Amino acid sequence: MKNMSDLRINGHGSASGGKYDSVNINGSGRIDGDLDCIDLKINGQCNLKGNINANYVKINGNSSIDGNVESKKLEINGATDIKGSFYSENAEIYGSISIDGDCNAEFLKIEGSFKNEGLLNADELELSLHGSSQADEIGGSKITIKRKGKYDLFGLKSMIFAFGRGKELITQSIEGDEIYLENTKAQIVRGDTIELGPGCEIELAEYKNSFKVNKDSTVAEHKKV
Repeated sequence: MKNMSDLRINGHGSASGGKYDSVNINGSGRIDGDLDCIDLKINGQCNLKGNINANYVKINGNSSIDGNVESKKLEINGATDIKGSFYSENAEIYGSISIDGDCNAEFLKIEGSFKNEGLLNADELELSLHGSSQADEIGGSKITIKRKGKYDLFGLKSMIFAFGRGKELITQSIEGDEIYLENTKAQIVRGDTIELGPGCEIELAEYKNSFKVNKDSTVAEHKKV
C-alpha cells in the first residue's frame, strides 16, 4: 500500500483538502475542502472548509469546521464550532463546543459549555457544566450531568463562557437508562432510574425503577411507567 503524504502548516498558511497520513497545524491555518487523514492535530487556530474523517483528532485552541466530523478518538482543549454533525467513538472536550447538527458518540465527556442544535446521543455521557449549555434532545444509556465551580483550564475562561455565564443545561427532553442531573431545565426526563440533584426544573419525569429528587429541585409531575 502506498503511503500518503503529510500536511504541515507552521505559522500562517492554507492548503487544499485531500487524503493525508498526518495533518499538523501550528499557528493559524485554513484547509479548503474535505479532509481524510489518520491524525489531525491543531495547535492554534484553524478554519476547515469541509468534512473531516480522521482516526484521531486533537485540537488545542480555536477552530471552526464547516462540515461533518467523524473520528474514532477526539480531544479538544479550547473552542470548536462544527456546522455539520459529529460522530466519535471516544470524545473528550475541555472548553466549549457548538454543533449545528446531531452529535453521536459511544463515550462523550464535556467539561465546559456546549450548544447542540440537534440530537445529542451517547452510550455514556458525562457533562460537567462550567457555563450555560443547551441541546434539543439528549439520549444515552448512562447520563451524568453535574454543575462545577470555578473553571479556568488552560486560561480559556473567556471561551468556555461563550454561551452565557449561567451554569445550567436547557433541553427539551432527556432519555436514558441511568440518569443523574444537576442544574438542568427540561420538559421531559425518561429513564429506568432517575436522580435529580440540586438546581433542576423538570416538567415531567417518567421512570421504571426508581426516582429521587433533591429538595432544591422542582418537578411538576412524576410517575412510574
